[in-house]
Amino acid sequence: MSIDFKDISVVIQGPVQAYQGRSQEPGITHKCISSIRQYLPGATIILSTWEGQDCNGLEPDILLLNQDPGATITSYNAKGEPGKLNFNRQIVSSAEGLKQVKTAYAVKIRSDNFLTGNNFVAAQQAFPARDNASKLFTQRVVTNTSYFRRYADGQKIVMLPSDFFHFGLTEDLLKIWDLPLFADLEFNPERLGQPQYRGAPKISPHAEQVYCNAWLMRLDSQVPYLEHRHQSTPELIAYWERFMASNLVVLEPEQIELGLIDRFIPKSKRPNEISHLDWLMLYKQYCDPNATVSQFEVFKTIGWKRMLKLPFSYFKYKLKNR
Repeated sequence: MSIDFKDISVVIQGPVQAYQGRSQEPGITHKCISSIRQYLPGATIILSTWEGQDCNGLEPDILLLNQDPGATITSYNAKGEPGKLNFNRQIVSSAEGLKQVKTAYAVKIRSDNFLTGNNFVAAQQAFPARDNASKLFTQRVVTNTSYFRRYADGQKIVMLPSDFFHFGLTEDLLKIWDLPLFADLEFNPERLGQPQYRGAPKISPHAEQVYCNAWLMRLDSQVPYLEHRHQSTPELIAYWERFMASNLVVLEPEQIELGLIDRFIPKSKRPNEISHLDWLMLYKQYCDPNATVSQFEVFKTIGWKRMLKLPFSYFKYKLKNR
């Protein structure tokens, strides 16, 4: 089945200028909109940003100026000073945009990314085999490998997908982004003098883990609350791998034809990130034993780097956390 571009809406979410400490490349959102017009002609463009943002010269089909929910307090240092992250800003700008979508399919893209083609549309339908017992999305969701981490501190971890780009059924993207807002972490005066955060004194989960854990728990009551970054068991790792194999299509940015600004482009593939070949091996293991990929291909591209890098990363982690 081919997907007509007119059946796709693109939600561009985030600020269009530098905002609340986040820098923004001048003109990047205009470039994003122009790229969608070029590579997805007929698609509906929804820009979901904040009240007070200067959107002059930007011409989406629908403009949403959301009320800023503010940053979320996620930690306190030993002095009791709060640390904040943009959990709720990402949820609001993504979810409110997706709620305006009337088409069957949707893209969620950051306001500082852009398209260089439309290969992701065909890719969404290119892996039909699925493990029925592991299906939580109606169809597969395409995502990219940038900051999609498979390892942290030399250890295999779970639930840390990239949040840069999603393409799939609108109903499936809403399963990811239509979340309740996160409450501020309450300060505990009895712990003054100690850092306070989720998972303390262990290392806190990455922001992407917190998001993913929240929506995955809503989809499957068997998913545990992730206390810290490295929380895993062989069973949980296998669950996460089956989920990825059965519900996602994980592609490199150039395979998606997703353009990234310079600060998101590494000099070489990061060993701690998943690769498309990693994902293809999982697809072969759990969904389609006839998929054309081999462990040797993984080793040639990223596996040899991991052999060198991961033990060193784990050694540093153990030294720091003795």
